[in-house]
Amino acid sequence: MKALYVFLSSLVFFGFICVSPAAAAEKPIDLYFLDDVDYDHWAYEELERFLYADIIDGYVETESFEEDGEKYDYTYVSIKPKNSITRAEFTKILVNSMNLRAGETVKSFPDVKPAKWYYEYVKVASSQGIINGKPDGTFRPNDKITRNEMAVMIYRAFESTLDFSATGKVFPDVPKGNFAYEAVMKTAALGIIKGYGNIFKPYNDATRAEAIVMIDRALHLVPGTDEDPAASIQTVDRYIKDEMKFTEQQDVEALKALYHETTMGYQLAYSLDSMDMAGMIEEDADTKFTMEQIGEHVINAVSVTNHFAEVRIDNLVYKISMTAPDMSFNMNIDLSGTAYLKKNDDGKWKIYNVVLDEDDSDQDWKETLETEIN
Repeated sequence: MKALYVFLSSLVFFGFICVSPAAAAEKPIDLYFLDDVDYDHWAYEELERFLYADIIDGYVETESFEEDGEKYDYTYVSIKPKNSITRAEFTKILVNSMNLRAGETVKSFPDVKPAKWYYEYVKVASSQGIINGKPDGTFRPNDKITRNEMAVMIYRAFESTLDFSATGKVFPDVPKGNFAYEAVMKTAALGIIKGYGNIFKPYNDATRAEAIVMIDRALHLVPGTDEDPAASIQTVDRYIKDEMKFTEQQDVEALKALYHETTMGYQLAYSLDSMDMAGMIEEDADTKFTMEQIGEHVINAVSVTNHFAEVRIDNLVYKISMTAPDMSFNMNIDLSGTAYLKKNDDGKWKIYNVVLDEDDSDQDWKETLETEIN
């Protein structure tokens, strides 16, 4: 389907077909369009990862525009990286990112009611010893979380899975009398927090970008199991092979099941959306489309932790052929690239993004298509 999606995109690019709105998926692909963070933003990689892996949802925005007398809505997502983050929001992100579940001992807070959206997240975090609340017994979910409070929560959350024995940087604005002294020093030793030069600014409100980056750094430090590299490779290999098999069989239900079992977040929405685009050609009886893999692809694990995996795909080449009343052509498309995966709470790896290699191949096949059609 990836090859077909790339191919169909070329037809859209040259104006040979029109794209109609895709059928509704569990979470439509436009809810992964990150609008307010540029590629050169210092936290872009982490923010995109958390959005694509469904750790965060962002703020859904919708704008309307008019074209040829028709009104259309455009939906996208804002992260608002410079905004402050509340204690409840931070708790949710931390719990989601670590796939945490409630333990046996749950602490209750008078200002955290069951009807509130953050109730379950606070419940889980308290049962895991991550939050203790304020001295008066409240949690104050809507208060902005400070940098020292954030450091303490991260330290408690990862204390059982990371080695915090090393002594880290001591910041002059976080003296020994500060309740976050140990947490700041030990998380700094592992590079989870880095401060502002020689100071940490413990009482500053944490930003959304800072919160996500610190959690992401900690997640990437937790070692995986001996089985994780093979398991992540197996997921990617199954996605590639079964996608081709079910596409050839035109087994739509099997494809949907495959995508739900091997992908998540952005990649799930992308895969389901590609099925909708494929239908635009398959509905035309006069159009014949074939694709076959050339040679054998190679898959290797680049890096694997307990939460994330990066898997390299090489030599994934497809021969694309199309015959229609007014055009016909053949071309090869190289879809080698890198798959990014996250481990779910059931221990299974799922692909949340696939990034194709950046080279001149896209322009080459577009030029080939244009030449052969003309």
